[in-house]
Amino acid sequence: MTTEKSEALSRKLPDWAVKQNPMNSKMSVINPMAVIDRFNEVFGVGAWNFHTEFISMHDAKMGTKDAFHATSKSVVIVPSEGIHLEQFGGSTNMDRGDALKGSATDALTKIAGYLGVGSTIYKNLGNVDAPKPPMTIDEP
Repeated sequence: MTTEKSEALSRKLPDWAVKQNPMNSKMSVINPMAVIDRFNEVFGVGAWNFHTEFISMHDAKMGTKDAFHATSKSVVIVPSEGIHLEQFGGSTNMDRGDALKGSATDALTKIAGYLGVGSTIYKNLGNVDAPKPPMTIDEP
């Protein structure tokens, strides 16, 4: 991947894209639409693929309310870049469909982190542009 694409992936996300995790106030949540927008911007619309295999669905609780917990395995493929990344995701929601979708987008945002999207958030640096690595001089 070119340096330009790598830097574009790791740029600051829009302010609307990052929120406090409602289940854990010490963590943040990245809106999956921001990931989709960033992938479309960097790789091109239709130039990357996202596939999900749902693994399980079972009854759960959200506090005292009945809910569903879904688990999935998702894959992001960017053929032009030779990228093939897989990750598991999970989600608990009172709506069965939202639990399924949530497990897929959980995996998508994890994969995006591998590619630098939101990397500063995961590193507890905040939603900022990723610092550029220091220049090195190759010795002969």
